[in-house]
Amino acid sequence: KATVSVLNCASPRLRVRVWTRRGWTREAMDTVRHDINCLQDSRIDIRWKALNRVRNNFDATEEDDVKALYAAEVVKPLLRMLDDKRDRHREHATMLVKDLVKHMQYECMEWILPVVVARLAGQPVEEQAEPVKLELMELIIECLNVFPHDIFRRGFLDYFASIIRNCAKDADPDMKLAVCRGVTALTGACRENTKAVAMDLAKALKPNLRVKQWKVRKATTLAFGQLVCHGAVDIIYDFRDEVNEINTTRSILKALCCDRSESVRQAALNVIADWTMEINERQDMHRHFVPLVCLAMTDEIESVRMKGVEILKGLGDFYEMDNEDNRVDLDKRRITLKDIKWYADEVYPEMAMSVKSGLPGTTDFDQRPPLGIRMAVAECCRTYIPPLLSDIIALEWNIPNSLVNRRMVGLRILIVTCWLIESNALQYMQSILDALYKVLRDDDPVVKNEAFFCLELLGKFHTPDNYIPLVLTQRDGGAMGVEEKENIDDVERREICRRNMTIFSTTANTTKINILIAFKYLLIGTPQLTESQAYMITQAITGPEVVDAEAPQQLLALLDLIEVFQDLLLKYKLVEPYTDIEKELEDGAEEAAQSKHPFDFYLFFTLMDIQACVDVDVLKKSRQVLATLSTLLTGTPDALYMKHFLRAIRDVNSVPLPVLTNLLHYGGRMLAKYTVNIIKVFLSHLHQCRYDVDAREQLRCMDLLVEFVLDVKKNKVVIPMEQIEQIIVLIIVPNGKWHAGGAAHLFRKVALSLLSGLLVQNLVPVKLFVPDVDEGTTWEEKEAARKILEEGVNLLTSVVDTWKNTLDADDPELRAIVVKTSFYVMSLPLQIPESQDCVKELMQRMDDSNDIVRIETALAFKQIFAAYAALPDKVRESFTEDKARGWVATLLLHMDDANQEVKEAVCEALQEVKAHFKDVVVELATKVREKHMTTRYIDKVLSFDTML
Repeated sequence: KATVSVLNCASPRLRVRVWTRRGWTREAMDTVRHDINCLQDSRIDIRWKALNRVRNNFDATEEDDVKALYAAEVVKPLLRMLDDKRDRHREHATMLVKDLVKHMQYECMEWILPVVVARLAGQPVEEQAEPVKLELMELIIECLNVFPHDIFRRGFLDYFASIIRNCAKDADPDMKLAVCRGVTALTGACRENTKAVAMDLAKALKPNLRVKQWKVRKATTLAFGQLVCHGAVDIIYDFRDEVNEINTTRSILKALCCDRSESVRQAALNVIADWTMEINERQDMHRHFVPLVCLAMTDEIESVRMKGVEILKGLGDFYEMDNEDNRVDLDKRRITLKDIKWYADEVYPEMAMSVKSGLPGTTDFDQRPPLGIRMAVAECCRTYIPPLLSDIIALEWNIPNSLVNRRMVGLRILIVTCWLIESNALQYMQSILDALYKVLRDDDPVVKNEAFFCLELLGKFHTPDNYIPLVLTQRDGGAMGVEEKENIDDVERREICRRNMTIFSTTANTTKINILIAFKYLLIGTPQLTESQAYMITQAITGPEVVDAEAPQQLLALLDLIEVFQDLLLKYKLVEPYTDIEKELEDGAEEAAQSKHPFDFYLFFTLMDIQACVDVDVLKKSRQVLATLSTLLTGTPDALYMKHFLRAIRDVNSVPLPVLTNLLHYGGRMLAKYTVNIIKVFLSHLHQCRYDVDAREQLRCMDLLVEFVLDVKKNKVVIPMEQIEQIIVLIIVPNGKWHAGGAAHLFRKVALSLLSGLLVQNLVPVKLFVPDVDEGTTWEEKEAARKILEEGVNLLTSVVDTWKNTLDADDPELRAIVVKTSFYVMSLPLQIPESQDCVKELMQRMDDSNDIVRIETALAFKQIFAAYAALPDKVRESFTEDKARGWVATLLLHMDDANQEVKEAVCEALQEVKAHFKDVVVELATKVREKHMTTRYIDKVLSFDTML
């Protein structure tokens, strides 16, 4: 009271009396007055010395009441010194006032606050010296700590708010830290009364959350959190008005939870804990900040992870309390989480993961989180999952002051969320998969690995029934079964696909590849697999949309998926290994072909069909997977081909060429057993060849038939005569004729190669052209026999005409192929005119422009006369001496050819001719001997001993 009276008294004498009663001498009082006067002196050194004396006198005083009296005397002169031109004077004056405040009453703020406001809260700021500004801010903080109960009650709140709001804009990090301490002190002093200025202060502090100094970010985060708890909740909803999402509060806080500094992340979690569990609006905070808590559970620092776990436990406890129903009437009481805990089955899958995540917190996934946490997260995740998925596929990756990018952060949150909500993720499955499809082949291997981990985690809590329909073409009644799929024709299948378009049927190849990769990891994580689910998966991975020979990368992804699927089939015993494969091959092949197709057959058939792709990696991978499947089921890499041989070619109209190729290559003894079926497949493919479309597949099929024909003796195959006739009529004759175009020429060449193979392998029996028929006695029987014989003659004529018409083809390779078969053509049951005509056409090839053709022609004559006795009677009769003279003359002419190989081939041919027409050869050779450039070959022919 005495201090107050002195401060309010205008009479110096009264003040002197009060001082005297307090023990002060007149000399001391004179000294104080002298120091006060010196503080206003125009000389710098005098003011500095006076300031130091005031400090020394104040520090030397021990009694608190005397210090209060002394402070009341010097405070106003010291405040006036804040206008001093010297920075050092203002700084020390501020420091002294800060020490004086502790010994004064709240009335001193009536003088201090206006002065500080004038120095710090103006625009522009009056005080320019950073040390002085910092000391002024410390003075404000001291006032808040000394007079906490008088700030709001005495009407000083606006002073402090204006100072803090303006100082928050200062660029000095120390000033920003001081501002944070001021905010903390202000909220601690005024508590709920801070609400009037909390929003403005929060807006002022918000930019400081993104500064470079981690200490400032930490302090600002804590201060900002206090402001929100004390009335600035609306700033969290600034995303409603903010155009740029990155400037919103929740976006900034997300960046703080990803901060490179552990302390900042810890501070952000402390703030989130207060917002989600302490304020009245806590339930509305969950949808904004639960994902950040999930992010903290994968932090590298254990203390941060433990804080995230602690927050989630608190949220779970609150959720259980908020949803309690303690009504006594059991009929009206609803089912609560407590009831679920007590009575529901505890079903949790085995959490052993094949993909190892690099996130620290994922090692705890083998322990199921409490029900309250699961339900709390499941309730709020519907609002944050869509923007979370946008972050996963974002193009702008960087997060300020963070060592991780947005994609990685999004994946970390998504992984923890999927673990917490378990099967509740089904309602977001389509959106989650759409996002993960876009990062499965990311350039960053860490991002890819976490995406794989997330997919496997989703598979742990969902069955194939849940995710297969998202991409599988379905009818109105549900997924199409395998048996139904076999019974629909192509028109119906196209119509079904048109009516039921899916992401797989409408997307690009890159996305299809990612879908197959996603399926693979979903299947790896699946906890169970039923027969109906296996049907759905089989339908999905064996459809024409998936098995695309023009997309090698897609096929490689499909092969990886099939590897996983076949392991699952064995694991869940949907496919059983064959115990006695040899016995089954002997006894049950026909019965098995008529039974329902097993899963291993569909995989086997698809793996062979995939080999239509020409990519080397695809071929190598498909053969490897096929060998693995066969080994698992039969114990050998090739036995599965024989096991499913008949089943694979049962439908002759729908056997793909790669399947047929593999079956012929690995079929073994099944080739001889099912030759009829094999030829039917060839006839189905080749009975009508079109040259105006892409005929590469039919051309490869015809090549394959040629190979099959050439290997009949090796494989002990016997082709029935009826099918030989069909091959000649349907394949050789139509394609052996000349047609315009390059494609037709290739077909003609292969058709003649096929004819050559049939003839060389002696697969064309004489009965085919001269059938054994009983003429009978009646006119009808005779007419039927005549037609049969006429058909045989016509077939022979077609074969011979095809051969003769090709002798003058433009392609020398084709002419050489035809010439090589001359002996076998002459071995057919030809009539005399036909035989002579064939030899005439063959002899004309000696004038061919190609040396190889001429050599082969000479060798053909050698072969014909070497096996002269084996030729049909009619053919031998056609070889008259007159005809032989012409042939020998022609051969002698070409024995003087410039090509040495032609000479030798003709010489060998004449030696064989001499064995049957010796006189003709000797006579004509003797005549032309002197005309040849060399007589060596003539002499060789003349000296040839038939007996040798």
